[in-house]
Amino acid sequence: MHILLIDDSSSTRSLLRTLINSGQAVRHEISEAASGEESLQKVASGEINLPDLIIMDINMGGMSGYELCRQFRQQYGSASDVIPYIIIVTANEGVDVINEALDAGANDYMAKPVNVKVLHVRLRVAERLLSLAQAGGAPSVAGLSDAGRASDVPSTAPKTATVDNSRESQIGLAIDQADAPIALVDIGEDPAAFKISYANLAMTDSSQFEYTELMGKSLAELEAWTPEFLAMVLSYINRGAILSHVPLWSKTRQQVPVHLSFYPIHADDGSVQQYLVIHHF
Repeated sequence: MHILLIDDSSSTRSLLRTLINSGQAVRHEISEAASGEESLQKVASGEINLPDLIIMDINMGGMSGYELCRQFRQQYGSASDVIPYIIIVTANEGVDVINEALDAGANDYMAKPVNVKVLHVRLRVAERLLSLAQAGGAPSVAGLSDAGRASDVPSTAPKTATVDNSRESQIGLAIDQADAPIALVDIGEDPAAFKISYANLAMTDSSQFEYTELMGKSLAELEAWTPEFLAMVLSYINRGAILSHVPLWSKTRQQVPVHLSFYPIHADDGSVQQYLVIHHF
């Protein structure tokens, strides 16, 4: 990704530059600006290309991060666009501050001081959303209907997808960023298949499969479930019961005991065709 760092502190920009590419196999292209005004001028003049991702401080001399967000959205897209993906950095994690940043057009936020692990999670989320946007958009857990199924994306969807800053979208983003691996599985006519229709970042990282490779895979096969374990899971599903904290020895992840929580998602007719599965290590 091409990342633009905007902060009036040169030491903060230097630290972020170091943290962003720390321990990464693929290094990101990074540009810098010392103020909102400078960043807009550099992009407008072509001195730097419009970035994929912007990380900006909320409190800067001159133009604030809020105003800068609004300026980027006014000049380069609406407040719901993914590109550029904007992350606000703030020392104040109050609800009002976060809501104002989202209303101004930010997609996400990070607290100061920036934690390198949190930063890398945020970058992976941004990469994933940008990739989906450039591919024409894709369903996510934030777009689930009341029946629990991801909304269909028309083949004529525009190349620039949008992000809804609603509470539902924020919940979906929180699930995507959660440390625990989370999957949405379809049981359908063949419950033994447990086909994956959504996986969060932690799920893709721990399974060592790309997101697109996980879609349609059987969770039972991926986890190397034994016939006995599968029979037990099916007995709970057939009763429509919640299966919580069941010990499982995973052969495809780290060699550590894993616990699974299955939560049924009910369709309008009351039937259960999907389960939200949360992994606990």
